[in-house]
Amino acid sequence: MNEILLLLLGIVGIFAVGCSIALLALGRMIDQFPTGDESKRTRSIASPIETTRISVVAFWALFIVGTWAVFQESRILLIAGITTFFAICLFILTALIFSFAVLKTMRGRRLGIEMPILQLSPSAPAPVPVPQAEPAPPAPVLRKRYNNPVTDFMLNALLKKD
Repeated sequence: MNEILLLLLGIVGIFAVGCSIALLALGRMIDQFPTGDESKRTRSIASPIETTRISVVAFWALFIVGTWAVFQESRILLIAGITTFFAICLFILTALIFSFAVLKTMRGRRLGIEMPILQLSPSAPAPVPVPQAEPAPPAPVLRKRYNNPVTDFMLNALLKKD
């Protein structure tokens, strides 16, 4: 069983090294991306490169804790270590996806590419209303009613027209 855990630990370690390098590179690219007015921009702990470095350090700290937990003889610590590995792998994947999305958005703005926006009203001019002889009565709206006040409140809030 320890051989399987060592193999899985090696696979997760290689995955972690690659993702950490990619995440740090993406953080650096986002931080150095030209935003236009650089005089107003402040570099602090909240800048993308610093936040990425803190995230990678936290990732590796949890990786070491998970490695320690996997090598213990206790069944509970083994489960906690495997869970830690799973959680930090999801964390780093989420961080990579988010970084790619931020970089794509920043590049799209620089190139002048408009992001698709859901348009609720047509862009054509509004038609002129034609007077009718007699307005038709509104058709009854049929919807299923639930006897739960929470779902009634949420349903009414979603269907509310302004």
